[in-house]
Amino acid sequence: MIFHKIIVMEFKVTINQNQDSKRAVDVLIDEFGISAQMQKRIRLYGNLWINDKPGRMIDIVHTGDRIVAHSSKNSSELLPVKTNHVPGVEVLFEDDHLIVLNKPSDLVVHPTMSHPANTLLDLLSDKKLHPVTRLDRETSGALIIAKHAHAHYRIVQNPIRRVYWALTHGHWTRQQGVIDQPIRRFPNSIMVRVVDQTGKSAITNYRVIYSFQEQCFDWVEFALETGRTHQIRVHSLYCGHPLLGDGLYGISNYCEFDQQTNFNILAIDPNLNFLNFHENSIAKDAYEIKRNIENKSKQNNLDSANLLEINPQRVGPEYQNDFKSLINEQQLILDRIIKRQALHSRLIGFTHPITKKYMEFKTKLPADIMTFLDYIE
Repeated sequence: MIFHKIIVMEFKVTINQNQDSKRAVDVLIDEFGISAQMQKRIRLYGNLWINDKPGRMIDIVHTGDRIVAHSSKNSSELLPVKTNHVPGVEVLFEDDHLIVLNKPSDLVVHPTMSHPANTLLDLLSDKKLHPVTRLDRETSGALIIAKHAHAHYRIVQNPIRRVYWALTHGHWTRQQGVIDQPIRRFPNSIMVRVVDQTGKSAITNYRVIYSFQEQCFDWVEFALETGRTHQIRVHSLYCGHPLLGDGLYGISNYCEFDQQTNFNILAIDPNLNFLNFHENSIAKDAYEIKRNIENKSKQNNLDSANLLEINPQRVGPEYQNDFKSLINEQQLILDRIIKRQALHSRLIGFTHPITKKYMEFKTKLPADIMTFLDYIE
C-alpha cells in the first residue's frame, strides 16, 4: 500500500462590512464553507493569523482585518499540487483544486485489496488525492478528483450531474423511464449488490438512444439521481437488460454448460466475416473464436444449456421471461467480443468548490466501443 502526503490547505480573506464583528471561524465558514473537520484541523494542527499576528478561531474580527489560516503547521506541503502526465488518460480540466479526467477502461482508480498499487491516483501524484466520483476498473469516461479534502467536501455539498452511455442486452419495452429500486449489498458478498426493499434509495433515469434490431441490443443513456455502488449495472439487470460484457451482472452468470460445451468454442455463423477486423484486438479475438469452432457441431450450442434459478432480487419477477429469452448464443458472443462491460461516463457536471461556478464536461465513446459498434453496423 502506498502512503500519500496530505496537502495543507491555506485560506485567506479580508473582512468586509457584512462580516464586521463576526468570529473568525464564522467568516471562514461563510467565505469558504469549511467543514467541522477542517475547523478542528486548523484549531488542533494548523495555525490562524489575524493581521499577521497569531489568532484564535473564536476571535472577533472587523472590517479590513486579514485572516490567514492553515490546516497544518507544515507549510512545505501547501498547494498547488502538480499532477503527473498519465499516458492514455485525457485531462479535461485542471486547476489548483481539482482535476477532471477521461479515464480509459482497464485502469483502477484507487487502491483496493486486489489492486494496492499502480492505480490512477498513484500515477497522478504522491500527494493524497480525493476521488469525488468513482468508476469501476472496466468503466471508461469522465470523473472528478479533488486535490485536497476541502475541495472534495465542497463539491459533494452540491448536486453532481452524472450521465452514462451503455450497451444493454435486448430491447427495452419503454424508450425512456425511471428505475426506482433500492439497492443493498448481497448477503455474504463483498462485491455483489442487489435490489432489496431494505436497501438504500437508488434512482436511475434511462433513455434508449438507438436499437440494434438484428443483433438485439440497445444503446442506452443513463442519468443517475443517486450514486450507489454498481447502480446502473444492478438496475439494468433487474429490468432484464444487463450490460454487454458485464462479468458480474451479465447473462453468462445464468448459464450452465456440460463438459462438451465451452463458451470459448460456441458455434458462430460461418457467414459472419470477422476478417474485416484483422487490425484490432477485438477483431483478433472474434477471429480466434471463429477459427476455434469451425469444426464444431451446431449441436454444441445453448440448446443444451440449463438456466440457473434466477434470484428475483437480481432480475425482477416481471422481467424474468424476457431476460431468459436473452440467454442465447448470439448474446453471449457479443459479450465475448466486446471483452469488458460496455459502460462509459459520458458527462459530469458540478459546482466548482472555490469559484462556485457550474462546470460540465462531456466525453466521446472510447475507441473499443466505437470499433465494436462500427462492426455491428
